[in-house]
Amino acid sequence: MTDRGAPLRLRGIVRFTDRGPLLETEDGPVWRLETADDLHAHRDRTVQIEAWQRGTSLLELLWIGPASE
Repeated sequence: MTDRGAPLRLRGIVRFTDRGPLLETEDGPVWRLETADDLHAHRDRTVQIEAWQRGTSLLELLWIGPASE
């Protein structure tokens, strides 16, 4: 058993800055995404992600895909 809990599942729009990819969620928070994957295919698109929270505004990305309507 782990004390880590479940990963977060969030929906938002992927944006890019000089510091890397971000996820803008509908309810306001902006998360930095930590990943080795190229996320440019998701740029400015609404996605759903699963990620571990690694800081107050940092997520370690586990999975990303298009958000269902």
